[in-house]
Amino acid sequence: MVTPSRPQPIGKDPVNVDPEHYNTGYRINRGMLSRRLFKICASATFLLGTWLVASVPARASTIDITYSLTGMGTVTGMTSTTLDLTGAFTGSIDQANPAENAVWNPVTYADVSQANLLTGLLNGTFSITFANGEMLSGMVAENVSAIINSSDGTGPFTQTLTFTTGTGEFVGVSGSASGTGFVGAVTGTVSGSGTLTAPGLVTPEPGSIALVFGGIAFLAFRYRQRRTS
Repeated sequence: MVTPSRPQPIGKDPVNVDPEHYNTGYRINRGMLSRRLFKICASATFLLGTWLVASVPARASTIDITYSLTGMGTVTGMTSTTLDLTGAFTGSIDQANPAENAVWNPVTYADVSQANLLTGLLNGTFSITFANGEMLSGMVAENVSAIINSSDGTGPFTQTLTFTTGTGEFVGVSGSASGTGFVGAVTGTVSGSGTLTAPGLVTPEPGSIALVFGGIAFLAFRYRQRRTS
C-alpha cells in the first residue's frame, strides 16, 4: 500500500516559527522605548529645573546704575559770597534689570544747595522719587566754578551724589554716583553712573541666566547627536 505524501507549499520552503524570536524582539523594542522615554523625561526635567531657578529674582547687595536728568536750578537767596539754590529735574535711573527699570522710571530729582562763589563748589542735599513711590536721598556736591565765572551763568559742571537713606528696596542704602552736566540758558542736563548697595535691591542673577542658556544648548547638542547617529 502506498502512503500518500503530504502536499508541500508551492513556491515556499517550510518555515519553522520560533516563538522565542518574537519574545526577544519584543524585549529589545520595549527596552529601546524605555530608554527613549527616560531621555525625554530627563531632558524635560532638566529644562524645567533651569527655568524655575532663573525665574526667582536674586537679591543683590550691590548693583551698577546709570542716570540721566534734565531740569533747572532756581536761585532762592544770595550773599556776597554764597548763592542759595533749589533744583528740580526729571529723568531716569537704570540698572541691568529691564523689569526693575520699568518700575523705577521716570524719576523726579530735587535738591537744596548752596554754592560758594569764592571756591566754585556747591554742596547740599537731594532726594529722588521713583515712579513706584520709593525714595532715595543723600548728599550732592558739584564743581560749578565754570558757571560762576561765565558771563551769562551757563557752562559745564561736575557732580557727585552720595546715597545715605532710602525707602522700600533702598532701605539701608549706600553708594555713590558721579557725572557731568551743562547748564544752559533755559535748561540743564546731567548724566553719570555709579553703584547702589542695599539688602533689598533686585537684579537678575547671571548664574541663573547662564544656566538656562546652558540647558538649551545641551538639549540642542543631544538632538543633533541623535540625528547624525
